Amino acid sequence: MTASIGTALSGRIAMESFNRLSGEISDLQGRISSGKNDPRPSVDPMRSAKLSAVTEQRGAIDRFKENANLAADRLSHADLAMTEVQKITTAYQQIALRAASDTLTQEGIAGLRAEALSLRTALLSVANTRDTMGMPIFAGFGSDQPFVDGPNGVSYTGDGGRPTLRLNETSTLATGLNGAQVFGSVPSQGESRNIFDMVDDLIATLSLPLQPGRPDHTVKGTALFTPAAGRDPQTLSFTLTGPDGNAQISADLVKGAPGPLLVAVNAQSVKTGITATLAPDGESLILSSRADIRISGLASTRDDRGTLGTLAPATPTGEVKGLMQPLRPARLSANTMVGYFNDAVSHMAAQHAEVGSLAALADSHISVLNDRRLRIDQAVAGLQDLDVAAAITRLQSLLMTEQAAQQTFVKINGTSLFNYLR
Repeated sequence: MTASIGTALSGRIAMESFNRLSGEISDLQGRISSGKNDPRPSVDPMRSAKLSAVTEQRGAIDRFKENANLAADRLSHADLAMTEVQKITTAYQQIALRAASDTLTQEGIAGLRAEALSLRTALLSVANTRDTMGMPIFAGFGSDQPFVDGPNGVSYTGDGGRPTLRLNETSTLATGLNGAQVFGSVPSQGESRNIFDMVDDLIATLSLPLQPGRPDHTVKGTALFTPAAGRDPQTLSFTLTGPDGNAQISADLVKGAPGPLLVAVNAQSVKTGITATLAPDGESLILSSRADIRISGLASTRDDRGTLGTLAPATPTGEVKGLMQPLRPARLSANTMVGYFNDAVSHMAAQHAEVGSLAALADSHISVLNDRRLRIDQAVAGLQDLDVAAAITRLQSLLMTEQAAQQTFVKINGTSLFNYLR
């Protein structure tokens, strides 16, 4: 049994086919115009899944690149700051060397002090350097000014952290140095020192009352030693050298009570050949010897930067008969200052080198991320971009099909029974 199709149904079926074909042609023309494949998952589920994965990876790489650029920017600021710190530290080294000269005039000392004060301001400014985003370079994880100048010197208010940024899926990179590490932990003579304390020590040696002081002094025969005692207890120690040798003297001192020091000196008389008696002023000691008397290596538990006493030639009754030489702590001697800043220059060079190595790593990461982004872009292009040549060939085929179908439809519709009767 054969089913017949009426003219109306045939026309409706043909129009639906024409519309579907026209829609496919229009869609293909749109994709050729945009140069992109059809993004709908229903068209190609496998391609859509791959495109989603690489697009997500591209987003992650973009975030890593942003971090790498931020790290490079911060490290660039850190590098510039450390370059300036090295210059300032080297300048202090030169000041310490010139201050150690015995031929330096008072005008020369005043000039060195002025230069040291100016450099201190510059060093504090560099220590508070900020990056492009306004964040301090040397504050750790903090955002406030890390170094603050106060009555007791410059103090560090940051923390011990080192900010890091993630530059790929498995590693992070430090974006700077910690201020406590750079400025507060200068290894010198077996201890870690604050660079600002070292600077203040140097400035003190160029200022009164410490500037005329010497770390050691020698007197022949009889000397008057006056320790700088105050109301607060302190422990004074020094090396006492006489004709029979030397001994380490240590005693607790309070103003008006030199007794412990007198006992300590006389306890070492056999080793040194020096005896001590109390001077009429009740504060000083009369040191007696058959030869030279030398005091050196002075140290005190007092934390200021003052002299620790005076030593002068005297009569057996304690009357001064010559220069009364101020004595400064051994840690503030000219040679010690030179040693401190030699160590500081080496320390700052090492810190600068570390910044340089971190910056090189940041640049390396940026290069790698750029290469990865290029490969991802190529993969995305392979999934998104349309094969234009194939699409045009397909479009021409569809247009020909549409044209042929339309012509056939017109011809069929124009045929009736009368055509066959003729």
